Amino acid sequence: MAKIKGIILLILETLGAALILFYLRKALISSENHEVSVILPMLIDIAFLAFFASFGGRLAKIIHIAPMAGKIIMGIIAGPAVLGVIAPYSEGVELSRLAGVLFILFEAGLHFDMELLKKNWLVATIIAHVGVIIPLISIGLLGHYAFGMAWMPAIFLGGVFTATSVGLSVEALKRAGKLETDMGNKIIGAAVIDDILGVLVLTILAKLSSEGHLEAMGIVWIIVAVVAFFGGAYILWNMGIAQSIAKYLDTHYVDSSTGPHTRFFFGALMMAGALAAVIGLEPVLGAFGIGVVLSKVDNEIKHSTWEKIEGHMHIFVGGFLVSIGTMLPREALLSAKAWLLAIILTIIGFVGKYLTRYLVKDKVEGHLVGLAMSIRGEVGLVFVAVALANHVLDDVTAAAALLGVIIVTVIGAIWFEKAVMKQTGVKMSEAGEAI
Repeated sequence: MAKIKGIILLILETLGAALILFYLRKALISSENHEVSVILPMLIDIAFLAFFASFGGRLAKIIHIAPMAGKIIMGIIAGPAVLGVIAPYSEGVELSRLAGVLFILFEAGLHFDMELLKKNWLVATIIAHVGVIIPLISIGLLGHYAFGMAWMPAIFLGGVFTATSVGLSVEALKRAGKLETDMGNKIIGAAVIDDILGVLVLTILAKLSSEGHLEAMGIVWIIVAVVAFFGGAYILWNMGIAQSIAKYLDTHYVDSSTGPHTRFFFGALMMAGALAAVIGLEPVLGAFGIGVVLSKVDNEIKHSTWEKIEGHMHIFVGGFLVSIGTMLPREALLSAKAWLLAIILTIIGFVGKYLTRYLVKDKVEGHLVGLAMSIRGEVGLVFVAVALANHVLDDVTAAAALLGVIIVTVIGAIWFEKAVMKQTGVKMSEAGEAI
């Protein structure tokens, strides 16, 4: 009875928030004042993403699923697929999505243990390559031979399922209390590497689909950019530059309630993301890289600074999770063909990543690695967006790919939670939740 009451209250709250958002945006956009018609709708979108993230967390608690999955489901409800009150590509939603994933990857970098990576780099690299190659080839072959697709759209479809979501994997590991463990290090190392591989595959396919050819120098430049960026990050980390900057700030800047370290961390995060984008990499890789560099700062400074950032970060992290759900179009929910293809893609996409479990000696740890690597997200969605922009995939296939990414992400998150609970006996809610 209590569960039914909770669901009814949640439905009423969701519908109430949706109505308020709908009429607020409509009234704001009709204004002739630029600040009112452009800036305020962005802020309203960010605020309501936070509301719907809270609703998603509550939904997850009621039906006993991972809060991360609950937020994605709430995004589906709030987005074009159901209520249609949040546009997935509005400026406010895109800002929240990018900020959320930058904060997530920055935190992953701050807690990343480079000494452990030195020990795990070979395993992480093998896991990443296997996790990219299997979905790319298997789905590409299936699309061409089973569904009669041309090679380009078939390979593009395989590319959608190549990259693990570093952001979602980090969030799952954090909530499970596994972020700073040997296993967590392997997963994040592998996820970062296969994110880089995913970006490389995406760049190659995007160039081929839009220009019909690809210059070798384009690939060489991406590889050089990756090596230079992460090589530079490693050198700065090894030099202990973060501690030198912290001492400089302590000497020359007056402390306050926010503190110079907090402002510096925030500024460094945004600059690193922008720098990565300028040289042709994903901004999330920049966020991760600068997090690693700053991880060598004094632990007291790192923890106190992160505590000040974390409360604000959760607004955008929750928004990021909700925004993923908003990307599911209504057509995908209504098309039988899209659902059939999505189910097939989900199975192959999940198995393709889960097979990486056999690359880890410990069976229990391997099971958790396979589940964490199966969680997709932002890179897969970018693949779909690029494919649509270049007219590589038709609407039904693109909808199926999008639906498949969301399904495998939700299933992976739920299954990972249950596996962690079984291994540790600790509920995810006890490990903390990003709202």
